[in-house]
Amino acid sequence: MDRTTDLHWMRKALALAENGRWNTAPNPRVGCIIVHEGVSIAEGWHAQLGGAHAEVHALGKLEPSDERLSSSTAYVTLEPCNHHGRTPPCTALLMDRGVRRIVVGMKDPDPRVAGSGIDRLRAGGAQVTVLDDLPGGRWLNRRFLSAHERGRPWVVLKCAISPDGYADPPRNRQEQGSLPITSDTLKKLTHQWRAEEQAILVGAGTVVVDNPRLDVREASGPQPFPVVLDPHGRTSPQSLVYQHPGVVVLGGPRNLPKHAVQLEAPVGAALETVLAHLHQLDCRSVLVEGGPKTCGGFIESGLWDEARWCIGSTPTGGGIPAPPLPPEAKMRGVHPFGNDQVRYFVNPNSAVWAGHAPAPTLALPLPA
Repeated sequence: MDRTTDLHWMRKALALAENGRWNTAPNPRVGCIIVHEGVSIAEGWHAQLGGAHAEVHALGKLEPSDERLSSSTAYVTLEPCNHHGRTPPCTALLMDRGVRRIVVGMKDPDPRVAGSGIDRLRAGGAQVTVLDDLPGGRWLNRRFLSAHERGRPWVVLKCAISPDGYADPPRNRQEQGSLPITSDTLKKLTHQWRAEEQAILVGAGTVVVDNPRLDVREASGPQPFPVVLDPHGRTSPQSLVYQHPGVVVLGGPRNLPKHAVQLEAPVGAALETVLAHLHQLDCRSVLVEGGPKTCGGFIESGLWDEARWCIGSTPTGGGIPAPPLPPEAKMRGVHPFGNDQVRYFVNPNSAVWAGHAPAPTLALPLPA
């Protein structure tokens, strides 16, 4: 089989894997296509943590006695597992079903796999081709790879910014609550972003001024757990965010609910401490929705991977300036939303950076 054909089917398998974007974490997103004589005869993807893997879904659509399998190619976006986890190893299933050629999108960095799946398939007589240089495969599982290759979650920054460069409009001294910079058109999209990540992080100032719930209201989908940076104990224990049973707080006030996890950090190590704790929780990604100071802290420390700047259409004439991105930040693209727009950036120093990142796509509809 030529490389052009392999790339064609692997890209289709990657598109299938995107169907698992909502409920697979901390597992990776994986797609599988079984191809016989140039035609797809079965497709599957990993849809749910603890559920069947992509290979199981695809092969489950074919009868065990299907003679086409011995002359078919299985395209799998990630190396098939070779260990007993929540499900049996997929390598054994592929061999038992007689699949003789497997094309793998990339090796699995999980130390429980780490090439052993490919080795087992080859030892069993299968021909295995690895497309490790396919950037789309690494981008698809950037959260999973960040955890295994860097030991920290993938960090996405989100900030609403006026066209004249301010992230918070001028306020009266006693004025509380969120003052919108962008239109409601963007709200559903930003709530979809929340559903895509496992945690959502804000600073003490956002909690004090806005008293946010940090939940997914404008879209349906998984609920990230909140993280609050409050090293000086400025927030109230009655804040809405502290009602969430999975809330994590660096510092924080006294008398927080018993379910809250409070962390302490050495001076100057707050962000590293929080990310290390989230990594221990198998949290693969965090959406930072804090104010300019919080987002700016991640930028200055280099602990960011994506930035999504939501640019409004009405100047504020003042307020708190938006945090500047470093000059080496790469713009991936722009999406208009009425008179507003979203500008997407990526940190070129991120672990998955391979010279370019794919153009952004609008969020898919969330499952009901």
